[in-house]
Parts: sequence; structure tokens; C-alpha cells
Amino acid sequence: MLFRLIIVFLIPVITFAKSISDYRPYSYELIFTNPKCKKHSYSKPLLNLLGDEVSHKKVNAYCAPSDTWPVNQQLGTPHKKILDWIQDPETKEIFMAYLSFSKTSVIKALCKAVKERNLKLTLIVDEKNKKDKYRMRNILNLKKCIAKKTHYRKIHRPLILTGGHQGEGYDKIGYAHNKLIFINPNSRKKVRIVFSSGNMSSGTTTHHENWHFLTTNVKTHFVQAHLCLKEGLLHHQNSKRVFSKFIKQCRSKITTPEESDLKVFFIPGSGKRLTKQLYKEFKNSKRVKMAAHRFSNGSLIKMIKENLQRSHFEASIIVDDDLHWTGVFNKDFGRNTLYEFQKLMELEDHGLEIKYIETYADKVNEPKSLQLQHNKFIIFTKWNEAGTVLTGAGNLTNAAFYKNFENFYLISIPEVYKNFLRQYDYLWDLGLSHQELPIRLELPK
Repeated sequence: MLFRLIIVFLIPVITFAKSISDYRPYSYELIFTNPKCKKHSYSKPLLNLLGDEVSHKKVNAYCAPSDTWPVNQQLGTPHKKILDWIQDPETKEIFMAYLSFSKTSVIKALCKAVKERNLKLTLIVDEKNKKDKYRMRNILNLKKCIAKKTHYRKIHRPLILTGGHQGEGYDKIGYAHNKLIFINPNSRKKVRIVFSSGNMSSGTTTHHENWHFLTTNVKTHFVQAHLCLKEGLLHHQNSKRVFSKFIKQCRSKITTPEESDLKVFFIPGSGKRLTKQLYKEFKNSKRVKMAAHRFSNGSLIKMIKENLQRSHFEASIIVDDDLHWTGVFNKDFGRNTLYEFQKLMELEDHGLEIKYIETYADKVNEPKSLQLQHNKFIIFTKWNEAGTVLTGAGNLTNAAFYKNFENFYLISIPEVYKNFLRQYDYLWDLGLSHQELPIRLELPK
């Protein structure tokens, strides 16, 4: 009897990881940008490969700068939720890490919180932001934000840092590509974390993105792992090796088992483990639905190709129409490369279904200002109709799996999986096949 009691007691503590929802507090809100934009018509109708006339860009896919203000006012957007969490009186400290940070309304909200509530703010952006003097000036303006009241025990001055691109040769880190808001990281109980596909830019509004708002307990493995990430980005980013070693050692000291339905992969360091996990997910799935901004990861392309040879396996992908025009112009276009287009066409020959989201560009040749289909996710549906989702900051590229600073998440929370499926159907309807796209690229009037 004693033996049985010991087994019953030990198994829950040591063997099984909890669901993230078993902890209190718990709230998980998944928000897609889904901008509502006006119709953008051509001066004259264009023809597509089906011989049909096309009079305008796909509504709510294509969003021009003139749509930004009305989209900013939309309710239920990531933009509104971010502002709400910054303005919450319970928000005492925020750690943020983004490739780019240019959303003026967010900068103003942070400045106000620092001045009025002595908010402790730490922000890391990619080193190459320094090349954009206007953008960097807006970010550095946060340093001028200082608490007005003098009764605080300590006045918190915003700490603005840059990261990425350190180390030499193979050991050199790529972009500081994380997308993360960490609220009250030093709390004894309630913590909030935001992770996303989007940057703190138009990624909160007019780009096509997914944003995750999680309230949970500091004791979760999920939060403890993000404390490791925070420390690693602040003090251990000398090289890929240094960062990877620190993260591995730090996570090994976490006593709480990793949650069964929300697994975290930080890059550099977890690329091989993530790739192995994806091999398993593909093998155990009957249907895979993907959305990508950049698409060139060799291992992933191989997985897709091999699984398309299986009977009763289906795969589809939604990408930016810049990838289509890359093929038409036979050169890199927008943020996409000819190599990506070629690999996509190879997979189409093997049975991959493809749709393109029409997005804004300021000019046809060498566009500078762009709206993006910037979602990066893979939805796996198993034979029993259960599913998992891979998403996060990183693109589906080799650099995102091995070189950049990235935060990826493998999620098997049923509600999240179902919401991604619904969103995929929405994006699929929003997209066009290459036959439905106009024969030539022309900007609306």
C-alpha cells in the first residue's frame, strides 16, 4: 500500500507537465490584426490569367498608408490591447524586445506611463535601427521621459539598448528579431507576456499578423524560461555560442516542468530541437496549413516535399504577393527573394496549394514602403483531428532557426488551434491564386 501511495504522489510532481491553464491566474487571448481597409481601385481594369477583368485590389488584404488612421481606431485589435496593458495601473515594469519599434502611439503611451507612474522600462531593438536616424530618434526620445513626482524611492529612467550582430564568423549572431513584451517580470505571482509575428510598427495594425496576450503565474516554466531569455538578451549576447550556453544552463535550473501545451524555443540554441519536433509533427499529421512571410528553410522544405508524397496528406500555404511578383520579374522583390519563389514552385509541383495576399507597396520598382502578409505559422492537424500550431517571431528561414534572436512557440491548446484554423480560412478567402492575380503589377490610383 505504501508503494502505491508513493507512486501516486510522485508521478504528478515529476513525470507529468501541467497545462498552462492549470495555473492561476490564467488568461490567453489570441488577436489577429485583420485590418478593415477601403477599396483601392485601378485607373483602368486589368486582366488576369483567367481572362477576367480585375478592377481593384482585394478589399481588406491591401491597406495603404491612408488606411492607417482608421485602422488605428478599430476596436479589438492588437494595437488597442497593447495600449490597454501599458496603461493598466498594475503595470509597474515592462521589458520589450523587437526587431523594429516605430509605433508612435505606443511610444507616447510608454512615455506617459513613465512620467505619471514611474514605469520601469527596458527596450532592446536591433542594432541596424541606428541606420534609420528618424526611427532611432523616436525610440531614443523615450530616454527623455522621467517621472514627474519626486516621492518615489527610486526614479526609473528608460533603458534603451540595441542588440544582434555580435560575434565572429559562424558564431556571429544575426538580427535581434525577437518580438516580446514582458510585463512585471519581477512579480511574485501575476505576469503578462505578449508574443507575436509582428513588430511594434504597422505590425500592430495594417500588416497581417497574429498576437498572443497571456496572463499567467510567475512559477510556470513558460515564465521562468522567458526570465532566462530576458537575462540572456541583456547580459549574454556576445555570440551565438555564449547566448546558447547561457539559455541552456538557465533553463536546466528551472524546477517547474515545461507545460505540455505551450512549449518555448529560443534561437540561437534550440534550432535543432525545433527541427526534430517539426519532423514529428509532420509525420503525425494528415493536413498542414502554413502562412509565411519569408520561406527558405531547407529542412522544412524537405519535410514538406517528403510528406506530400504520402497518400492522404494535404498541405497549403499563404504568402505575400511579393513572392509572386518575384517570379514574374525574375528578381528579388519587396522583402522576398527569387530563391524563395523557386522553392515554392518546386513544392507546388509536388502538390502544395498556394494563395497570395495582395499587399501595398509605394512603387513597382524597388519599393521602400511596404505592407506585408507577415504571419509566420504552421497548423498541424492530426488523424484524431487534434492539432498544434507553430508560431512566433521567426520566419521560416535557416537564419530564423539557427542565427537570429528568435522566440518560437509550439502550442497545442485546443482553443488556440481552432482559432488559427478559423483565421486560416479567412486568409485563404482573402488570398488569390496566381491565375486570379493581375497579369501585370500596377498600383491603384
